[in-house]
Amino acid sequence: MYSQIPHPWSCPRDPQILFPLKDLELLLEDLGWSSSDSWLAYWHERDIYNYISKFWPVGTKKDWFWSIGLPFLTQIETLVKQIDAPILIGISGLPGCGKTSFGLWLEEVSKLLKLSVKVISMDDFYLPSHEMKLAMAQNPWNVPRGLPGSHSLDILSESITKFREHGELIAPKFDKSLRDGLGDRSGWIRSNPSVLIVEGWFLGCSNSSYFKDELNTHDTIIPPLSKAEKHYRYKVQKSLFEYQSIWKELSVIWHLKAQNINYTALWKKQQESKMMNERGSALQGKSLENFIRMIQVSIPQMDLMSIKAPVVAHIGKHREIMWIGKQGNEPDIGNPLNAHVESP
Repeated sequence: MYSQIPHPWSCPRDPQILFPLKDLELLLEDLGWSSSDSWLAYWHERDIYNYISKFWPVGTKKDWFWSIGLPFLTQIETLVKQIDAPILIGISGLPGCGKTSFGLWLEEVSKLLKLSVKVISMDDFYLPSHEMKLAMAQNPWNVPRGLPGSHSLDILSESITKFREHGELIAPKFDKSLRDGLGDRSGWIRSNPSVLIVEGWFLGCSNSSYFKDELNTHDTIIPPLSKAEKHYRYKVQKSLFEYQSIWKELSVIWHLKAQNINYTALWKKQQESKMMNERGSALQGKSLENFIRMIQVSIPQMDLMSIKAPVVAHIGKHREIMWIGKQGNEPDIGNPLNAHVESP
């Protein structure tokens, strides 16, 4: 029966599928499935194939469905069976990697599967504009938001606690298109999901470099870090300390890890261009270049590449999935500490 079920590893192999099956199978074992065949049969019975392209932007490759979409849904169902309480999951990945599109797809497909899932962003907890201006003052990249320290952590903590204890989500909503792309709060999110997913670009990141005195070593950055950037990195690391208690609340983290930190420059430009076309406002020109530089250098690359996440997906330049599996089984993609970080 299983051999008759279509899947991307059939012969001939689907050209959009670049990741190896063996490491995905090891991940599936952790999620309670003895073989990929039985896992595929389970989803086949639920007519999951109709969801491969549904709700995703036109042109999204099928590798996202097979490597992240379907395994993530499996993770949700596994946790729901194991935990008789509201569940909190984290997704970490550099700006523009595809987190938002994946979150929108996940919410819509979850409805069809009768799963109660809500996806929110760390961005929704940005400080209101008047507080943000003070918090971001004098940063060397002149960015209006995005750094550790630009979030209302008290509200984030309260939201998580209320969700954990009562299954009720009350969270602010942030609109990046307001104030000519600077962004501002635009209301509140109210929901009662069984599973809450939080995504963010430095979610799960530690501030270990601060304690190892490695803030300004290892990374090869072009142009080199300025004196102001080196100094501000310490402030960022101190701010990151305040986020560590939030990460501990997450049942599991999935890290959508760029194989090269430079990819975020391309992704962020595409993201802002899309926002401009759809909403008429976005970061542009020097403001966008500064924002990309901040993403690339404000947190040591070593820390961004070593986020403790049980599940990791390696993302290529064009957002193709190169590998998916358990963190301890990751293939060698070259020493990230030797990768050159180039400004846009």
